[in-house]
Amino acid sequence: MESFSSPAASDVPSPPALSVVLAIGGSAASDDVARQLTAGRVARAADGRSLVLYETPGAAVHDVAGYLRPRAMTMVRFGLHAGEPPHDGGGRLTGPTVSAASRLADLAAPGRLRVSAAAAELLGGTVPLDESGDGSFQLRK
Repeated sequence: MESFSSPAASDVPSPPALSVVLAIGGSAASDDVARQLTAGRVARAADGRSLVLYETPGAAVHDVAGYLRPRAMTMVRFGLHAGEPPHDGGGRLTGPTVSAASRLADLAAPGRLRVSAAAAELLGGTVPLDESGDGSFQLRK
């Protein structure tokens, strides 16, 4: 009779870490906007765009909603994506998660948050989202 042993803990790959990245666009004062989003950690993308890193997509949505609520006429656009952790290239972040969040910010309407399908799945229907027709979602006003 063969005996099977379970692999040692060090042999079992750990699940990849997940990063939640919010990109800010549409504003010359994106650094000021980023500093007003207090639930995350401010960072900078390789292209100079302001980013905010969060523990969860829900924290990001709550932070953005709090920022937008009193600013009905803002031109700021937000893009939120959850994916693999960004790469740090000399204090500036790069990678597919940063690129996706940046693209979503570019696609968002002024004063709106565009959310990737990956981030929307993690939100699990806890916030009102409208489909955008391209696989992403926009936070309902």
